[in-house]
Amino acid sequence: MRTEVLKGLMLAGMLVGASLAISTPAWAMPAEVNLMVGSVSIDGEVPLTYKWDKEWLQDDSYIYNHGLARICGAISSTVYLQEQGALTRLWSELGGEGDSVRDYHYQRIEPEYKDKSAYSFGQMELPNGDKLVLVVIRGTTGQQEWLSNLNIADTTRKKERYHEGFEKSARLLLQDLYAYLEEYGIAEEQAAFLVTGHSRGAAVADLVGAFLDRGEPDGNGNVFRARPERVFTYTFATPSSCTVIGERRAGIYQNIFNIINAEDAVPELPFKGGSWDYNNFGRNFYLPTATKLRGDAERYERLKDEMSVPFFQLTGRTFQPVPGSEDFARAVKNMQWAVGSVERFYRRRGKLGHTAMVKAIKRYMPEKGADSGEGFTEMLRKRKSKMALAAMNMHSADTYNAWMVSGEPEEIYMRGTPTVCRIYVEGEDGQPSAVKLLQGQLPLEITLSLPAGETVASCKAGEVVQENHGVRTELQAYSRVASFTVPEGEKLQVTVKAPEKGKEVAFELTTKLEANVENGLGQYQQVISVAKKKLKPGELVRFLIDNRRVKEC
Repeated sequence: MRTEVLKGLMLAGMLVGASLAISTPAWAMPAEVNLMVGSVSIDGEVPLTYKWDKEWLQDDSYIYNHGLARICGAISSTVYLQEQGALTRLWSELGGEGDSVRDYHYQRIEPEYKDKSAYSFGQMELPNGDKLVLVVIRGTTGQQEWLSNLNIADTTRKKERYHEGFEKSARLLLQDLYAYLEEYGIAEEQAAFLVTGHSRGAAVADLVGAFLDRGEPDGNGNVFRARPERVFTYTFATPSSCTVIGERRAGIYQNIFNIINAEDAVPELPFKGGSWDYNNFGRNFYLPTATKLRGDAERYERLKDEMSVPFFQLTGRTFQPVPGSEDFARAVKNMQWAVGSVERFYRRRGKLGHTAMVKAIKRYMPEKGADSGEGFTEMLRKRKSKMALAAMNMHSADTYNAWMVSGEPEEIYMRGTPTVCRIYVEGEDGQPSAVKLLQGQLPLEITLSLPAGETVASCKAGEVVQENHGVRTELQAYSRVASFTVPEGEKLQVTVKAPEKGKEVAFELTTKLEANVENGLGQYQQVISVAKKKLKPGELVRFLIDNRRVKEC
């Protein structure tokens, strides 16, 4: 970009930042800081204004902090320019120790080490005397990292607990991190961690955050017992990292926050549904899209206009998602049915097979001299089609940064599409009973559990127990009716059992998409499936509800 244009954008950014300042006593709010934030679109740094307070990192990491999420967005974008020292400068502006920043693997990654990622560590002293350790992982920028992204299970060629490429990268990082902590003499009781990344870096950060939460040993057997309440993990455009559904939503991982644009196809990979069942640790938050807000177009246009101001500062172009971009992301999501299982993915000979994709990467992203190919944004920048620009708008770190800066969480995070489930016990006339609060007792035992077996909620003798778990089912029971929800992207096993003594019990299980403005369904609830069963005394039946599908086990 021409120098005079960039200067103009910088001046505009300063003016916009100044216009957003609020006259409030210093003690009442965090300080405002002007940061030079890395932009992958212009390959340069852009001034943006943020609120910042080191004391955020002394709070409980399980409580979402939007100010901290914004700072992580800036850091995960700026790391792309760390070879020019941009991250070190930003870290110093935040009050970190610039000379403590250590970089790893930013130069050429040799083929035999394709599962490495580029990352940086840094330190910052907190007001209470603790040492904050920054862990930021860069996204894909070269051929070997692209090949690692495709390394879902190269060793076994079947579904495993973790995406192999991301797991290897995370474990290599742990070795370097533990050595860094030992070198600087940082003790377990004084350490706090800020873990972040975008795209490939987000998937690795998701695993690193989980490994730190549970004190995972590195490849050499070394362990650092971090305090989970002091591990802050915020990721952006996060691909799926694991298949351990019975584990990834556990309470210990609820300090991991993954921010996802529903128009972005990258977080849909590896596939979340079907026999693949990949996903992330922690919680997924979704940014606004025209589809999710089609029931309130005026609101979407307002949010988009607000986001377009920092987006223009970061990119020099207007934010204009191509109509149907969310449909494209959904189409990628549905490719799981064409690709088949992980095993079939490795056996396929066509374009959707692993072998063909590896050849395509080596052809279109050849290694060149000392570097290792090109990154996602660089690759798309050369293609000036509307679809290429839409893909940049969907996945770019600049897009995520702009959304984070533009609004508060209650404005910019959209609800998913949970499935509302109801179990109706038939009344005296043979028809499902209407809801009658506090009259009688539900004549069924109901248990909701994850596919791996961990109980989420249960109802017995009219008493509902909600387990301490990340999956919120909101189980309720009233007389002859029980209701609960299955969050978007989740699977629940439902066990329904009749009492050991008494009469045969007939019931009906229905599942519907929950209506809300954010998911565009308005006031309409669509019936997805209906299952009717009769149980003899002591008999039970199990159903597997895969968000919008239900089948008897």
